[in-house]
Amino acid sequence: MRNDADPKREAILASAFTQFSRYGFRRTSMEDIAKETGISRASIYSHFENKEEIFRSLSASLHEETLGNAESRLKGESPAGGAQSHLAERVEEALVARFGPFQEVVTQSAHGSEIYDENNRLCGDLVMDSHQRFQSILATAMKAASRAGEIDLKAAGLSAAGVAELIHLGAAGLKQGAPDVATFKKRLHGFVQVFFAGLR
Repeated sequence: MRNDADPKREAILASAFTQFSRYGFRRTSMEDIAKETGISRASIYSHFENKEEIFRSLSASLHEETLGNAESRLKGESPAGGAQSHLAERVEEALVARFGPFQEVVTQSAHGSEIYDENNRLCGDLVMDSHQRFQSILATAMKAASRAGEIDLKAAGLSAAGVAELIHLGAAGLKQGAPDVATFKKRLHGFVQVFFAGLR
């Protein structure tokens, strides 16, 4: 989760994340979040109108964090500090950065399915916006890769935007039924290798 300008707000969001993961969205109350944070319920209401606003703030924060990390990976910036030289490797790292944290929430919490459903219900606009932004980030990376001769879009009869859409939709589909993040990462690796083998 990204750092927030207001430490108390950040603490509330961190506590809410813990409570939602532990008990699910429906069973978690504002009182539960207040106790987890170590503040009064009135103090929480001075920062958030209700539980739904807290959930949306958490979702927005995670989307911003994953988009930023994914863009960095596509530029070759590794979390370990080294450079990722191959396009397929950079894209794989970006997809893990973008989707991995969400997959963790869904697979590691006993209430993952409920949280996923609530995210779609309460944050559908945030989800759609972040999907569009990620595809735009991917398209920019594919244009750069084409100019650098890493992929041949013309020979494949595809545009950078078309490739970005295929990568995004393919990766999103690989989340379905994955019991854990490790399985998702394994699927992503195979998908990326096969996909880019056809664009060289």
